[in-house]
Parts: sequence; structure tokens; C-alpha cells
Amino acid sequence: MSKRTFYTFAVLVFVLAVVIPWLAFRGSGDANTGAEQVPQHLKAGQSLFQTNCGTCHTLYAAGTDGNYGPDLDELLAPTGPPEPTDTKTIEGIEGRVINAQKQGVDSNVPGRMPPAILNPEQQKEVAEFVGAVAGEG
Repeated sequence: MSKRTFYTFAVLVFVLAVVIPWLAFRGSGDANTGAEQVPQHLKAGQSLFQTNCGTCHTLYAAGTDGNYGPDLDELLAPTGPPEPTDTKTIEGIEGRVINAQKQGVDSNVPGRMPPAILNPEQQKEVAEFVGAVAGEG
């Protein structure tokens, strides 16, 4: 084996064994690094969403990329005049979220969203968070 081949192989091994793992593990290790900063009054809802909903649902502001349920940024994105973030629109989104949490979604079908995962106070916190941030992603 020539020296050039040996050096090329050594560099390749170094990159695969040292550089790539270093790049992969140099992050802070915080599970919520992808989450958007939200006002203090929405932080409890954000945390509840990440823990209880984020496995299934994608929501940019929560930093979740669930792969089973619908993408809530797309499903609940406010639209239409006069303002997509007006109080009525946000309250409508909150109502949809609370209703889905209370009744579940196709809960008689295995693997679908069951009802009452959260207690009523937690449901309200999650609904306020989702209502305020849905569609931002």
C-alpha cells in the first residue's frame, strides 16, 4: 500500500470517527432547543404540549415534529381578514383544541387521539398556547 493511500484512509477514518461524532454531540443537549421563545404566560402550555402532544403533532413554536397526527401549524393556521391574529380567531382555535382534547379524535380507532389526556386546566393552557402560535412555522 502506498503512503498516499494510507494517508487518505487515515484522514477518512479520522473524519468518520472523530469529526462527525464531535459535530453531532456538540449541541447543548437541551431537548427544547428547537422551541421558540414565547411569553411567560404561554410557557406552561408550551411545556405541556411538548410533553403530551409533540410526539404526534408538529408545531413550530413548541419545537416538535410529530409524525403521526396533523401538523397544527398547517391545520390551525389563522386565515382571512381582517387580521389572522385577532381575538375571535384565536378564541376559535382555542375552542377547536379544547374540543379535540376533551372528546378525542376518532378515539374509537386504535392509535388515534384519545380523549381527556390532560385535565381541564392543562387543556386550557395548551389551547391558549396553540391558539397564540399556530401557523407561525
